Amino acid sequence: MKNILIATTALVATAGVAAADVNLSGYARFGATYNDSAAAGADDVNTSSRLRLQFDMTTETDGGLTLGARIRAQFEEDGNAQDTGEFNTARFFATFGGLTVAMGNILGVVEAAPGLYMGTKSAGMGLEGNGFTALAANTVSNGGSFGWTAFQSESALEDINGSVATDGVEVIYSMNGFGLHVHSTDNSYAVGANYRFADYVAAVAYEEWDSAARDGDTLLFASLGGKFGAFDATLSYADTEYGATSAEKIALKGGYTVNDALYVYGFVADENNGIDPVYGLGASYNLGGGASIEAGWSSNRNAANAETNLVSAGIFFAF
Repeated sequence: MKNILIATTALVATAGVAAADVNLSGYARFGATYNDSAAAGADDVNTSSRLRLQFDMTTETDGGLTLGARIRAQFEEDGNAQDTGEFNTARFFATFGGLTVAMGNILGVVEAAPGLYMGTKSAGMGLEGNGFTALAANTVSNGGSFGWTAFQSESALEDINGSVATDGVEVIYSMNGFGLHVHSTDNSYAVGANYRFADYVAAVAYEEWDSAARDGDTLLFASLGGKFGAFDATLSYADTEYGATSAEKIALKGGYTVNDALYVYGFVADENNGIDPVYGLGASYNLGGGASIEAGWSSNRNAANAETNLVSAGIFFAF
């Protein structure tokens, strides 16, 4: 798998430059969070903020080959914890037609799978995501860890378990509604496929680790979602094997567009191993100009099956 992916980078060829573009985009959010199970001595209510700056650089050769790179800088605050900001490592790519070959800080197959995240500004509940328990692949049984390969915002490539991940190579193909995605790193390999038809999309993704720390760990994810007039809904499933622990989880998430300004949404998710269901409700109110008011509540569970109520609310604006 690794040799095939690396060899595929031969797609990249040199030619005369026809057009170049540098684009700066991103978002900012600021508000407050509430946690009714905060540690002893910690505040239940805290301020929270994030500023993300994303730089996308592309050029197109005379032959129609698009070459590009992406880097990100992020500044974050949550209560007394602050991240003063840093640039991450870069993702490089070459695209021709429906084929993209990328290397470095790759997107990752599971991370890019349609239906993994909620279609909200935080990709979860409210302003901050509220633990992202709406994600079928994020299970309490496995320590609440995401674990899969993903484009990282840190200066060093780290997976969400905190272990350093090696740069990867990925190949993405999309044509006539059908998509394929494969990746390989020194720690894992993954394959995925998706199909879009009308207002619906189905996806499946699989990642397996072969590192010394996670040899034999696996993650299987599948989803089916779509839009039904003013409603949208996604049903997703994941089967995870992390170390000696296995878990299955199913999640149903969706929303309703009340009018041009107001969108309300929610989710319910259930996993095995004696963990009670989790659920949440949220709303987004569009202020115009890329700005909105975001608020969301979720009832989460820990490994002891104790309930935690999380709320996050504030202002979001994109640029």
